Amino acid sequence: MYQAFYCRMFQVKKGAHLAVLLGCILYGMTGLFLANIKDLPITSIIFYRLLFGLIFIFTFLLVTGRPGELRPGKRKFRLFLQGIFITVNMFFYFLCVKETCFSIAILLEYTAPIYVMLASPFVLKEKVGKENIIALFFAITGVYLVIRPDEGFGALEFSGSHLIGIVSGLFAGLLLAVIIMNVRVLKRDHSEFAIAFWGTATSCLLMLPFAFEPPFSSLAPNLPTLLVFGIVSVGVGGVLTTIGFANLQSQTGSLLALIEPVAGVFFDLVFLGVALSAGTLAGCILILTAAVIVSCPRFLSVAYGPFHFSQED
Repeated sequence: MYQAFYCRMFQVKKGAHLAVLLGCILYGMTGLFLANIKDLPITSIIFYRLLFGLIFIFTFLLVTGRPGELRPGKRKFRLFLQGIFITVNMFFYFLCVKETCFSIAILLEYTAPIYVMLASPFVLKEKVGKENIIALFFAITGVYLVIRPDEGFGALEFSGSHLIGIVSGLFAGLLLAVIIMNVRVLKRDHSEFAIAFWGTATSCLLMLPFAFEPPFSSLAPNLPTLLVFGIVSVGVGGVLTTIGFANLQSQTGSLLALIEPVAGVFFDLVFLGVALSAGTLAGCILILTAAVIVSCPRFLSVAYGPFHFSQED
């Protein structure tokens, strides 16, 4: 039974596009979990989310008889660096949220595909296809429409703490690009489960000082929600995205990851009753279009007959 469950959920190397999409949809549920967690600092939430996700990954491999997949291969230091990159990325992302706003932070975080597209031809020897350039335009425009604040980005000050926030957001986006590309390198010597597990374990260790920050009276009522949050987001979502990133061109993986804000909008609309504006709907459509383009390059071949698009994953 466990073997069949493993095959259905995680053995999706031939469906790597779907793995990234499903993983990022699970990430998009973050708002739902945060809405149900009370009186805990964000640092403690991050730690317990990582901890429960880590426990789930280990338990799953243990009961399916696959703990050997956690054995590190070569480039162990790069595997350790992956966890550091993840932790530092989270730090600068939340610093950006603190100094600017949630919308600005998401937009700057998702500049990652731009960095990937610029760096991957040199770092990973990947070709930049026309379909990726077109998809990038649709995706970035879509993310802007989805998360733009009502007062517009022009109201943002480029000085003082705001400037610190903007620089932090851009650096978080750069680190996300590094994380995605590093998965491709690590895949040469490690299983996807090893990459997800040891990266999460390193991050969890670095966040350990925040485990005891809240009093137990505040932590205890939130433990069930944190448990599910960790399993869904880090345990299942983290493994699926790692499988996808490991078996796709980094450009394609980073563009597909932009489905996360679309999923977040959907869950907020359905479960939290957040209003959906025309601009947000248009942005979601653009991001979904970008996902179709990079997942089905033949879509462009049909739409633009004279042009030839190719994609090697």
